[in-house]
Amino acid sequence: MAEGRVTESAADGSDSDGGVDVAALLGGDDETFDGALSDRTGPVAVVGDPFAGRETVLDAAAERLDAVRIRLRPDDDAADRLTALGDGPVVVDGCQHLYRRAVGGFDLLDRFLNWLVGRDAPVVTGWNRYAWTYLDSTQGVGREFPVTVELRPLGASELADAILRRYEDTARFLADDAERGSVVSIRRRPVEWRGISGSIPYPVVNIPGVGTPGRDGDLDPKDVVFERLAAVSNGNVGVAAGIWERQRGDELRPSDVVAAGADLTLDRDEAFCLRIVLAKESVSRAELAEIVGDGLDRVLGRLVRDELVTVEADRVNLAPAAVPSVVAATERERIL
Repeated sequence: MAEGRVTESAADGSDSDGGVDVAALLGGDDETFDGALSDRTGPVAVVGDPFAGRETVLDAAAERLDAVRIRLRPDDDAADRLTALGDGPVVVDGCQHLYRRAVGGFDLLDRFLNWLVGRDAPVVTGWNRYAWTYLDSTQGVGREFPVTVELRPLGASELADAILRRYEDTARFLADDAERGSVVSIRRRPVEWRGISGSIPYPVVNIPGVGTPGRDGDLDPKDVVFERLAAVSNGNVGVAAGIWERQRGDELRPSDVVAAGADLTLDRDEAFCLRIVLAKESVSRAELAEIVGDGLDRVLGRLVRDELVTVEADRVNLAPAAVPSVVAATERERIL
């Protein structure tokens, strides 16, 4: 590798893919990615959900290009770090930290894009999907990247291979009891109209209860568990690993496979704060305080209790097992 390559730890919310290879992670975009690296064209944007495997794709790019490898973190002065790198190939992860939802919050992104225009050597960048969607909608960032590849969801068998390869002490797989396989449950959503508060009931399909072995015949409980895991995690290997770790025990049934924070209901401050954490994966308390203000401790206390985030010193980190619940809750509030 090129001298000076940065190989920082992934403790700030990057991926844990269980050894899935690049072709599996990129699917149909693998040829596009391979061609961009072979032709040394770019810049290239690698876009994926939190924890879905960007790390593996970017590591492969860095090795292939013999590139300097940089991972941006909250509060980094990215422009200063990048301009000091020289003229060779560069792979930059954590590009979701190039903006803030505040006045002047795109200044760092603008400096980065200006730096990008002046590069002759290949540059491969990694982006959180929710940050990318926001920035493309508000700033048209996609126009700056001739090549964009996206990570795809993995299937149940691919997740099973990754999880079982990573964890040696696997549980005993059991079928659900009949009473645990309810297909529909009723939840209540709080509403307010003209100063009157109440709630309305609504039905929700219980994913672990759909197609349980008791209804579908003599299915192998292990296969059903991984089908549930693929459905709940949306094929995201890092999220699947988080859910797996959360539910690990001597026995595992399909109905045990549940994302953290299921049945989540948020107020507007909580939802907006959580959307920022979803897009950043790891964010400073100071950045969140600019938005939430004095109520930040209360909001974070609720999110920690619901296992949606963890707080370490001045960093707020997204919990992998909570990603499906966080996506669903913040999109119900229509937050970009």
